Amino acid sequence: MLTSYLIVPAWSDQAGQLRIVAREHDTKFRMTLADYRNHPDLWKEVGLVNSDGRLKCIEAPVSVGLDLQAQQPLLPPTVYTYNAKGEPA
Repeated sequence: MLTSYLIVPAWSDQAGQLRIVAREHDTKFRMTLADYRNHPDLWKEVGLVNSDGRLKCIEAPVSVGLDLQAQQPLLPPTVYTYNAKGEPA
């Protein structure tokens, strides 16, 4: 099982804020923005990114948060996928 984290715009016009949504999925599927748009109910909001692409907060394993910090700036519609151990997949 994998978990993908996707950077998406905020629901409202909140200045300089992006959301991070996540979805668990089988290894044979590659998650994309199109999947999020077609099936938003399968994704869960797990974090926020500021207008500079800096991670503000995330509900995820520590290793995922550290990896995302290392890849800043985080920009939409980038997808980051990790295995069950929190390692990049």
